[in-house]
Amino acid sequence: MLPLSWLYGLVIACRNKAFDWGLMRVSDAGVPVISVGNLTAGGTGKTPLVEYIVETCLAKKRKVAVVSRGYKRDSSGVVMVSDGGGVRVDAGRAGDEPMQMARKYPGVVVVVGERRAEAARMALASGKTDLMVMDDGFQHRSLRRDLDILVLDSRKDAFLTPMIPAGERREPTSAVRRARLLAFSRADQDTGWWKDHPLVMSMPAIHYRYRVDRMMRVFPDREQAAGDWRERQFFAFSGIGDHEDFLRQLRGMQARLVGDLRFPDHRKYSPRDVTKIVTGARKKGADALLTTEKDVVRLSGRVAGFEEILGHFPLYYAGITVDVTQGREVLQAMIDRCVGGSAVQ
Repeated sequence: MLPLSWLYGLVIACRNKAFDWGLMRVSDAGVPVISVGNLTAGGTGKTPLVEYIVETCLAKKRKVAVVSRGYKRDSSGVVMVSDGGGVRVDAGRAGDEPMQMARKYPGVVVVVGERRAEAARMALASGKTDLMVMDDGFQHRSLRRDLDILVLDSRKDAFLTPMIPAGERREPTSAVRRARLLAFSRADQDTGWWKDHPLVMSMPAIHYRYRVDRMMRVFPDREQAAGDWRERQFFAFSGIGDHEDFLRQLRGMQARLVGDLRFPDHRKYSPRDVTKIVTGARKKGADALLTTEKDVVRLSGRVAGFEEILGHFPLYYAGITVDVTQGREVLQAMIDRCVGGSAVQ
């Protein structure tokens, strides 16, 4: 697959030059835009940082909109997931991560669209937006942004993996220069690979980790904090980018795991999947199921599977929070500046 990766890399390099030279159009959202993206495909721990930034901006009394592609959603085009007054579509049309944010932050406008500039226009038209956070936006240069944050996994050298399709890298390593801030995720598992790269070392950076800080039990009509989870024998399952890290987090909480099941990232659960989960839990002698918040969003968007699981086992999910272990002041200062500053390409 390497020849295809070289061809892909050439196309991306030419596209980036076209933006650099002003040959491709860049739209201005009319409000400050903070973009959070990554250099590689797959789970780098980007979503928790997006939520951290959303919460930071809400604390500053800003009217926030989240603009995203809505990866692996059932719909196409621009879709208003939440108008800041309530969720308007189901998880299938929204995508799991946008739906999670719409549910978690009821006053936030959430719009999905392949073309971020069009999604931004819809968000602005809601009249409830004076700042946008663009999720997975590093490669989507058609929307001007005030702050470009690039997430890199602290555990593995993103520069070593080939370009898509032979590897996971989306752009040439030189694209790192476009970022205004590097964000190293999973700081508690840092291998220090970034110290071997002068380019990376020369740039402003933060380091953060995320950890499980609560267990929630899911009911047909509500969720509530669970105080009984330490008494449970859990069968864990997930369809996220890094299932092993999910298990590591659970073990760190001393959750009692009797078995687990991994699905591909962004899994759209089918009745067969539900049967596998229930059968696996029974075989391992579990008395409850434990998953991620994103997986609950996907399951609840498919009512039959959701109700079937709840009919067999109590369902819990692990809620997470972000700790910025290095550079918190740098991040806060950049957010403050971009909120009051002028946009850059």
